Amino acid sequence: MEKLIYVLSGATDEVEGRVERIAVEVVPAARKVGAERMALLVPDEFDAIAERAPARLMGDFKRVAAIFECWLPTVDDRKAIESALAKHAETLWGYLVTESTMDPCPHDLEDGARVPGISQWTINDKPESVALDDFYREWAVHSEISFDLHPLRDSYIRNAITRALTPDAPRYLGIVIERFPSLDVFVDDARYFGDPEVTKKMIEHTPTFYEFEGAISGGFSEFRWR
Repeated sequence: MEKLIYVLSGATDEVEGRVERIAVEVVPAARKVGAERMALLVPDEFDAIAERAPARLMGDFKRVAAIFECWLPTVDDRKAIESALAKHAETLWGYLVTESTMDPCPHDLEDGARVPGISQWTINDKPESVALDDFYREWAVHSEISFDLHPLRDSYIRNAITRALTPDAPRYLGIVIERFPSLDVFVDDARYFGDPEVTKKMIEHTPTFYEFEGAISGGFSEFRWR
């Protein structure tokens, strides 16, 4: 099985009802080619997050209309999925990734159900001055520190991008999804972060692997299909 992640860049509709409009086309199309473990993320809490914790929204987050991910027996059969998704965005970025399950999501959900809380989704590249081997090594260090940085976090999944699947997909190396148990935890610095010393350590360490200029990060509602 191969994991695919798509970014729908540039909304073509209102966020209200977007999950239903995308899912009714994309989920059946994906299932026809053997897809499973599908997820659809939408930024429907944007206003609340922007008001209460604007620092959680990084980069060109406002352009992200949705995220779709799935596992497919072979990446060669992805075209039907991409055709269904492309109708719902100005531009479609597709990536083939390898997943590291650092901390699995604890929720077992019915098809189409929303994952409790907020899913923080981040995509980033490495600084030009950082060698590729150093990027992966420091990303692993960052992953370990993050467990102390976010003690109330529900789940942490790390995706290393193998290659782009669509012609308009910009270069990135990593995609991370971190799930928090509620919006209140996500927007409250006292609960989002742990020990201040760990936060300081993370701030100092992040530039060793993370390119801030092009990175995109923010909070989403996440819906899943088996």
